[in-house]
Amino acid sequence: MPPISNVVELERFRSPNPAMTEQEQIDEIGASAFLLLRDRAEAHNLSVKKVIAEHMLGLAMVIESVEGADVVRQLLADIENKLTR
Repeated sequence: MPPISNVVELERFRSPNPAMTEQEQIDEIGASAFLLLRDRAEAHNLSVKKVIAEHMLGLAMVIESVEGADVVRQLLADIENKLTR
């Protein structure tokens, strides 16, 4: 029996317009990435939160190495602002 999930399948909430908006595409990619990370973490008996946190750190480090420290600091500040609204 598959594990019970509280993750909503975005397919059901997609707008009737076949041309997805950029935000819908971003949301779908993000949801797919989360599900992959969650499933892989659970398959290896690892903390999902720790795996996601490590992945977020890795992404930030890639952005820093490609676009610079100022860009990644601004991105992280933007994320923090969205979380504290």
